[in-house]
Amino acid sequence: MTNTIQPMCTACAHLDRTADNQTCAAFPEGIPEEIWTNQHDHHTPYPGDQGVRFELAPIPEGKREAVTS
Repeated sequence: MTNTIQPMCTACAHLDRTADNQTCAAFPEGIPEEIWTNQHDHHTPYPGDQGVRFELAPIPEGKREAVTS
């Protein structure tokens, strides 16, 4: 069995989930590889991030019960 580690960005409130590519409020031109591959923890500053850091996205109301059950 193979486990895949997801980018921390996928849990971030700032990720643009409507875009076809990997963009966010901090990096509208594209999330740097170091962040997307978890080589840099974006709880801390990264050059060019405009002061926007990782922020955990809220769990959608319909999925909250499944997580707490």
